[in-house]
Amino acid sequence: MATIYLIRHAEADYGWNGPDCDRPLSARGVRQAKWMAKYLKSQPIDELRCAPHRRCRQTAEEIGKACSVEPAQDDSLHIARSFRIAKPTGTSVWVSHSNNIPGAVAALGVPCHTCGHASAWVLEFDDSGQVVSYEYIEPEV
Repeated sequence: MATIYLIRHAEADYGWNGPDCDRPLSARGVRQAKWMAKYLKSQPIDELRCAPHRRCRQTAEEIGKACSVEPAQDDSLHIARSFRIAKPTGTSVWVSHSNNIPGAVAALGVPCHTCGHASAWVLEFDDSGQVVSYEYIEPEV
């Protein structure tokens, strides 16, 4: 059995005037990222990947600190790209954006109706790579 947590980055600072790729988390976003990190702390995470945008990296860094896993930047999770999930193995956490997570989830036949800040789509797969269960989680922040 394999599990993927598809996490939208935590809330960004919308008062930021610099380049979008450098937009940091808001104070609330930091709290959301820490909530998700605490939620995932007991999970046996094999890989932690994130899109290159600062807000994704910051969200992944909070998770990585709590779970003792170093986040790896993955350009395939970039805001301007759609991505697909190949046959997964182990437990993975991917931090990306609200414009590409729903497509990846829907391509697996899962009805993706929402994707809030620091939310997670938890997808469990059987050995053949088919989704056997899914759950949507939002932070309590």
